[in-house]
Amino acid sequence: VTAFTDPVREMDKLHTLYDSLMDARRQHGEEVVPFHKFAALVKTQVTKLKANGNEEVAFRVAVKDGKVAFTAKGLKHDK
Repeated sequence: VTAFTDPVREMDKLHTLYDSLMDARRQHGEEVVPFHKFAALVKTQVTKLKANGNEEVAFRVAVKDGKVAFTAKGLKHDK
């Protein structure tokens, strides 16, 4: 799980997440996605979920039923 508040300013985490997702996709015979498309998807999800009141967005790479799943979940912090 990797959480972002601003993926543009967290490029190291973005590259690490991309590498783990692409490694999982390769291991399961799925196509590799170009980094720029992946980065755009992450930025879109962060923008959308932050607009809904989340301070951070957590992304998870998992394998379910032999397929790679990439999910985003908004995180709200207690104040």
